[in-house]
Amino acid sequence: MPFATFELPSSLGPVEARPLTPEAFTQFGGVISSIHQLQTMKSIPANYGTATKISKVSPIVNNFQNAPSQRPCTANFNLFRSTYPIKLIQRTRVRECVYLSGVLERHPFSTQTFCPMGVPADEVAYLVIVAETSSDGLPDLKTLKAFVAKGNQAITYNPGTWHAPMVSLKVVIDFAVLIHENGVADEDCQEVYVNPRVPISFISATSSTVTAML
Repeated sequence: MPFATFELPSSLGPVEARPLTPEAFTQFGGVISSIHQLQTMKSIPANYGTATKISKVSPIVNNFQNAPSQRPCTANFNLFRSTYPIKLIQRTRVRECVYLSGVLERHPFSTQTFCPMGVPADEVAYLVIVAETSSDGLPDLKTLKAFVAKGNQAITYNPGTWHAPMVSLKVVIDFAVLIHENGVADEDCQEVYVNPRVPISFISATSSTVTAML
């Protein structure tokens, strides 16, 4: 069951998705993006000179000691196969599309990291949609932000960060997902609905297969 259903504020127009960078996403979590972090973070040689290592590029947090049930958790790698949400994406111009976002969720006691697999590094891969938390603990829709991620970028949501379920901009993307879970539904994941859905505009750089679907 969702925590709440929101009425979309009339003042909230389309949210424009911007390129994902570690700096732009700091308040919501972390971004693993070698093209940025090789330039901005300290690195050291590794593996006898055949690799470069950059430490602590994204947070991993387990706060389940604060969960009401006190039920122990485990660190889990899950696999998500995400498909292009054709019923929720509308083409508005030649290269511009709108995604209609109607669900936000959060994981109150754990970070959650999505690592895309098999997507070319320089291709647009998925949308990231986040919002700040208001004083009542629910998402503040006026702070909603959206980002376009490429195939060489992984994303980490901080504990308690409201975010949309993963939005693939490819026909199919597999994600390796790292999260702590204890099996108590409301402690692992909490959801709210938004009605009507929030329009998220983005520039389409999809494959010919996806384009033919629209």
